[in-house]
Amino acid sequence: MRVYWERIGVLGPIYRLVGRGFNDRQIASRLNISEVKVRGCVAWLLKFLNMPDRLDLVGHAHTTERPARQPLVEAEPGYVPVMSWAD
Repeated sequence: MRVYWERIGVLGPIYRLVGRGFNDRQIASRLNISEVKVRGCVAWLLKFLNMPDRLDLVGHAHTTERPARQPLVEAEPGYVPVMSWAD
């Protein structure tokens, strides 16, 4: 059974924003939800992940975040297409 935070679709985004160092007010503003919901979700994450405080959660979320993809540009030196649609 999915938890409330998953059902409303904010669990992942809150986790990622905590990892980027956003505070509750900033997260609430960015996701258009109340600060109370953000605090509740963060508290649930702390309990679920068995972490004593938000600092540990920030470290955990920061280390699990994937780096942003950098698009390949054809003008870059060394660019070689893997597959062409003409083949």
